[in-house]
Amino acid sequence: MEEHVPDEEPRQRGGGLAVVGLWVATRALSMIVLATAERLVVGDVFYYWRKISALGEAGLPGTLREYPTPVVWFLSLPQVAGGSRTGYLVGFIVLMLALDAVLTYALWRAAGRRRDRALDFWLLYVFLVGPLCYTRFDMVPAVLAGGALLAARRRPWLTGALTGLGAAIKLWPALLAGAFAVRWRGRGAMLGAFAGVGFGLAALSLVTGGVSRLFSPLTWQSGRGLQIESVWATPLMVARAVDPGTWEVRYSAFQAYEVFGPGVPALLVVSTAATVVGLLVTAALFVRGFRSPEVSAVGLGLLVLATIAVTTITNKTLSPQYLLWLGGPAAVLLLARGSQGPQWHRSIVRLAVSLLVLALLTQLTYPLLYNGILGRSSRGFMVVSTVVTSLRNLTLLAITVALCRQAWLALRPSRPRVDAA
Repeated sequence: MEEHVPDEEPRQRGGGLAVVGLWVATRALSMIVLATAERLVVGDVFYYWRKISALGEAGLPGTLREYPTPVVWFLSLPQVAGGSRTGYLVGFIVLMLALDAVLTYALWRAAGRRRDRALDFWLLYVFLVGPLCYTRFDMVPAVLAGGALLAARRRPWLTGALTGLGAAIKLWPALLAGAFAVRWRGRGAMLGAFAGVGFGLAALSLVTGGVSRLFSPLTWQSGRGLQIESVWATPLMVARAVDPGTWEVRYSAFQAYEVFGPGVPALLVVSTAATVVGLLVTAALFVRGFRSPEVSAVGLGLLVLATIAVTTITNKTLSPQYLLWLGGPAAVLLLARGSQGPQWHRSIVRLAVSLLVLALLTQLTYPLLYNGILGRSSRGFMVVSTVVTSLRNLTLLAITVALCRQAWLALRPSRPRVDAA
C-alpha cells in the first residue's frame, strides 16, 4: 500500500501527543463501558482461561479443538499475568490493547506522522464495535490484515508473512494471499513468505498436536448450525419475533446460540451454496486483478475488503467480533483515498462512514440488545432487537455488494470513473 498521498482535503492537525491522547481517551472509555454496562462479554476470556489452565491435563490435542493449534500457543501468553482468572483477563485485555496500539502507530507513521482520517476511522471503528474487541482474539487477524495491506507495496515479504500468520490463527486470511498476489511486483517474495510462515506453522502444529488436531477446526466448523446473528438466520429470527412459539434459540455444543425449527435445514443448504458462490465471486475478482497490468493501492485495498466481506456474509456463523476484521484494511485503504482522484476519494469516504454505522449496529446487536434476541425479555424488546440485528445484516450485505462492485471497477486495466456508491 502506498504512503499517504495528499489530496484536496488538508490533513488534520495533531502530532504524536494528540494521537496518544485520542487513543487513551477512547480506549479508557471502552474499559469503563466494559466494567459497567457490558461485563457479559468477558465470558469467552474466562473460557480461554479454563482451557489453558487445563492444558497440562488435556494435552494439546484435546484443548480448544475449534481453533487452529497456534491459537492455543497465543492464548497461553496472558498466563504470564498470573494463573488466576482475573489475572488472565487483565493480561488478555492488555495484549489486545497492545495490538490495537501497534496498528494505530503504523497508521500514524504511514500518514506522515500526522493525524489523518484513516487513523481517526480506526480509533472510532474499534470504539463503536465495543469492548468486545478486547475480549476476543479477532483483534489479531484484523491487525495482521491491516498490517499486510500497509506493507504490500514496499515490503511484499512482510505482507506474505503476516498473511501466513493470520491464516495460522484464523484460517480465512489464507484467502488474502490470492488478493495480494494480483500485484506482480514482489509476488514471489510475498507467496514465499506466506508459504514459509503458514505451512511452517501447519507443520509444527502437525508435529505437536497430530493429524486429528490439525484438521479439528475444519470439522468443528462443518458441524455447526445456524447462528442467530448470521445473515442466513435473519428470515427465521424475524419470523420468530412474530411467532416466538415456532422457533427456538438454544446454546449449542459449539459455544454459540443457534436457531432451531422449520426452515433451518433449507437455510443451511442455502448458506453452503452462498459460500460456494462467494468463493467464485472472489476468484473472479482475483482473475481480474491478475489481468490488470498494475493494480493500484485503491484497487488492492478494495479487493482485500471485498474478500473479507464476502467470507463474512456467506457463512452460516457470524459472531459480532467478525466485523472487526474489516476495520484494519479499511483504515489502510483510507490512507490512499486521494491517490486516484476525487471520485474515488468520495467513494472511499462514504464506505468508511457506512462501516462506522455497521460497527455501531454491531455493538447494539451484541451485547446491548442481545437479551432481546435471545427472548429473555419482553416481546417488544425482542422485536426491537431483531429489527436492529436485521438492519446490521442488511447494512453488511449492502456494503459487501458495493465493495465487490467497486473492486471490479478499480481492477480495470485503465483507471475507471466511478459513480456514486
